[in-house]
Amino acid sequence: MKNKIKKFLYERGITAYQFRKDVGIAQRTAYDLYNNPDQLPSSTVLSKICDTYEVQPGEVLEWVPKSEKGGNELSIESPQSDNSEKKHGLIEEKGKLKSCIQILSSEEAA
Repeated sequence: MKNKIKKFLYERGITAYQFRKDVGIAQRTAYDLYNNPDQLPSSTVLSKICDTYEVQPGEVLEWVPKSEKGGNELSIESPQSDNSEKKHGLIEEKGKLKSCIQILSSEEAA
């Protein structure tokens, strides 16, 4: 997914400043969305945008096929577990939950 907010605003002659004021969102949020197509609005912000300009989410968001995305950057995060013998890691691809894997503790792997 990517946002099309810059194009959306440009086509309507709306500045980033006016967008921020119209929608009632933080300056940082507005300018991050305006300047970075990879920055996705939260559901609350998306709802505010759609309500303000009376548009469907597809007017400001666009799905991008995997084939058009850059590399498949994966990151593995393991939550801290105090008394658990197993840790569950989450594999994420560009900030989205992809799948859950089990990582054996070093004692179990040995």
